[in-house]
Amino acid sequence: MVDFASPYMPAHTDLAHESEVLRNLWQKGLLALQSLQTPLGITASGHNDHFHAIFGRDSLWTVLLALEADRLQQASQNTFILDTHVASYHSWLHDLSRTVLRGLASLQGRVVNDVNEEQPGRIVHEYWDPVPERMIAARWPVPRYYGAFDATFLFLITIHHVVEYFQDWALLDELWSGVELAFQWMQEWSDLDQDGLVEYARRNPEGIGLTNQVWKDSGESLRSPNHAPLVHPVAWIEVQGYAWAAYDSYRKMAERRHQLTPALKQTIERRKSRLVEGLQRFWMDEEQFPAIALDGDKQRIPAVSSNPGHLLWSGCLDELPASLVSKRLLQPDLFTPWGIRTLSDRAYYYNPLVYHCGAIWPFDNAVAALGMQRYGHHAEALEIAHRVLRALCSFEDPVELYTVQPSRWIRSHRIEHEWFLADYFYACSVQAWTAAAILYMTTLMLTNG
Repeated sequence: MVDFASPYMPAHTDLAHESEVLRNLWQKGLLALQSLQTPLGITASGHNDHFHAIFGRDSLWTVLLALEADRLQQASQNTFILDTHVASYHSWLHDLSRTVLRGLASLQGRVVNDVNEEQPGRIVHEYWDPVPERMIAARWPVPRYYGAFDATFLFLITIHHVVEYFQDWALLDELWSGVELAFQWMQEWSDLDQDGLVEYARRNPEGIGLTNQVWKDSGESLRSPNHAPLVHPVAWIEVQGYAWAAYDSYRKMAERRHQLTPALKQTIERRKSRLVEGLQRFWMDEEQFPAIALDGDKQRIPAVSSNPGHLLWSGCLDELPASLVSKRLLQPDLFTPWGIRTLSDRAYYYNPLVYHCGAIWPFDNAVAALGMQRYGHHAEALEIAHRVLRALCSFEDPVELYTVQPSRWIRSHRIEHEWFLADYFYACSVQAWTAAAILYMTTLMLTNG
């Protein structure tokens, strides 16, 4: 087995002709995930990193991406790994998926508690056991904190994907009460102003906890053009797609259990239609692309970002807007030699040295690639995978994120290329959804080789 930083894998190598390196990347991604397993599911990062706890969103994306790797391999005639390994991965993934979903169901919200943002049916953002001293000192509302607006939608989607893929109807029966609670939360807590879009506002009475309750959850990830404080509640573009897919997933699961009444079906279809109609409010004609979010006045936050790539994954777009989104994601202000930035380098608050303001996240790229596959843009999905995996070959571990910076910033020992690849100073070295993204992207390349 070779390390990501192997001398046999320089950054300029064409991965399409390096199947052995891709196999080794796949194996290292799998070993990383296995090292993060716990009886309750999977931790977001390694023991010595910042997020050695159960994070709902991270766990769910990890399962979804790892599942896509298995789906591709099972459907492929190109057996790039010994069949026994493929079979054991399939079985391991089924066990992991059940553990993750059962664990999150056991931590699901039961009461209304504004201190830790809990509501009945809401999926936990993070669960710490034991709680680190630094979080106690910061008065963070732990051990259970529910400040993830998107995790409940992803929970329903993941249950549907898992039970359908593994034909595990017993698991659906076991988790059905949690499914119903999550569905009720969606109806009662996710559309605060009843306009058809989904939005949230932090409820902690002292202002403690996350302002941005989506995957880009750092405080600087969303800024108004004049840098004035944002009006809440905020509607993020990608979560509209998650909500659409979650309603669709619930409908299919209820139908499977013969519990889809005509009235319930009508309610779900109406909510899905209103979400699709509401996407027009995000559309920026000058960019032919959706804005990253709407503020509490339903005004667009006019930044070009990676977030609409998640709309492709959810499947809520028609063919024309999906094509426009795919094309825009691959323009050079977003698409670097090592993957898609979180924010366009022309955005008014772009900074590649800031967590969610221009750095590159492998999992985010994997979601966009999955979405492009969904709409038939296979060459584009392969190119994303190729570029991100080239970057990851320069690191020894499945890192949380990295940066691509302009070479003009270097004042000594100038380099000829326009951009250079660099560490993000605060990145976790082993991140679960990066490892799962590696499984998906290496499988995508090997099964299309």
